[in-house]
Amino acid sequence: MLIQELIGKTITNIYSKVEYENYGLDKGECFIELDNEIIIDIPYGESEDVWLKDLDNNAESLFKDLSDYPIYHVNKAQKSIGEIAKNNQKRKTSIWGRLKQFFGQDIEIKENKQYKVEYRENKLKYLQNRIIVDFLWTDNFEKGLLELDNGYFITETTVANNGTGLAGLNYFENIEILRMRKGHELFRLNEMAKGSNKH
Repeated sequence: MLIQELIGKTITNIYSKVEYENYGLDKGECFIELDNEIIIDIPYGESEDVWLKDLDNNAESLFKDLSDYPIYHVNKAQKSIGEIAKNNQKRKTSIWGRLKQFFGQDIEIKENKQYKVEYRENKLKYLQNRIIVDFLWTDNFEKGLLELDNGYFITETTVANNGTGLAGLNYFENIEILRMRKGHELFRLNEMAKGSNKH
């Protein structure tokens, strides 16, 4: 499949497989389903061809649950870990705390109780059933970016430091956020076809 053939295709699902290595490198792989028919790999910049691929049995759909996700707030007094540990030790050594332990009850760490729940929008819902309108890349041999008809951009990071959360699918809500992360030297497939080279 030629890279130009991506334009006009609809992203019907995205699958991801991420392997984590403590204190090492995380590895991510994405499987982009187009028009409920084929699965592709996100091409590297300046590629001419798009690789078709088989879905890995361990890959999971990122669209299986698009509901907003909860953020739980604890430690309302914003105490330090040392203060929490000291207060917990006091509770354990108090008469009431010793009695609870004698009868096999745990001493609850009050600072770890949630006091508020906020819901964050799951923005993956803005990627499903979107049409690819362009392909962008930089000149540093990374994976390219698929521009969607709603202004979002998606790409993939295959290797990242453990704990950064970057391995796997990465998305950007608009061109400004993309430029803050990737810089201003972006090449567009549509503009290359017209004879211009940078956006």
